[in-house]
Amino acid sequence: MPIALRPLQQPHPPFWYASSSAIGATWAGAQGLHFVTLGPTRSAKASIDAYRDALAKRGAPAQPKPEFAGGAVIGLSRYIFVAESDADARRIAAPALAAHVAHVKWLATRHGDTGLTSRLNLSFGASYEDAVADGTVIAGTPEQVLIEIERQAGMLGINYLLSYLFLGNMTLADALRSLDLFSTEVMPHLAKV
Repeated sequence: MPIALRPLQQPHPPFWYASSSAIGATWAGAQGLHFVTLGPTRSAKASIDAYRDALAKRGAPAQPKPEFAGGAVIGLSRYIFVAESDADARRIAAPALAAHVAHVKWLATRHGDTGLTSRLNLSFGASYEDAVADGTVIAGTPEQVLIEIERQAGMLGINYLLSYLFLGNMTLADALRSLDLFSTEVMPHLAKV
């Protein structure tokens, strides 16, 4: 039995495109889509710069969002862990991140590097410390987390933050505490970022 395709909702919601490569970022900008990236800060910057260049050549987003400067949403995805101390953040986040990375890399580990796994461009650090150093993980006290978000936002020129606050084998209690600290001690300060 043939599948009947439904027409695209009109007007349709603005389209977002996610990519961790300059090739995908360039395509998104050329199409005028909104954009989100992840990965180490250095490669995220390369992707965002490629997106901005392609969007500038295009002239404007296909569906501008007036609440964002220039009408384009430029987002960044980060793993965020907030605790009362840096040591507590590490105690909670390190094993949770290790479990999460093991799940994300499961296919590549089981089957080797295939066309799909190589295109995913997953560049997870070898350890929690590596992930903090490359910017993919933002962890620590509320003040430390805020400082790092502000640093990355300023360097990358993002206007949207996507965050993973609960992952891997983190307990519900630890995730809820991190979420509470993030929402009460960090988020109120992000409006100016």
